[in-house]
Amino acid sequence: MLKKSFRLRKKEDFTRVFRSGKPLFFKPFGCKLVQNDQLNDRLAFSFSKKHVKRAVMRNRLRRRISALYLKEEYNFKGKDIVFFTTEAVQKIEKSTLEAFLKKINDSVS
Repeated sequence: MLKKSFRLRKKEDFTRVFRSGKPLFFKPFGCKLVQNDQLNDRLAFSFSKKHVKRAVMRNRLRRRISALYLKEEYNFKGKDIVFFTTEAVQKIEKSTLEAFLKKINDSVS
């Protein structure tokens, strides 16, 4: 689980990211990035019931992305990031998530 300092928690932060964030898509997933005024990155997740029907799958997806972020120690250079789904997700592949995080890391660099 991510520490509170690594999570977006306020509605104002979510709306700021969704309105002014740079979109990045990777087939079933997408994210929006915007620079924050803090030193660390903050992550948030917004997975639709329309795309990921079961809460178990939504939570698993959130946990896997969080674990990969912490394990690989990505540095997105002080960004606020909201992850979301763009189409229905049946099975979550670790390699897909790793490729998506690497794509985000490359676009930030």
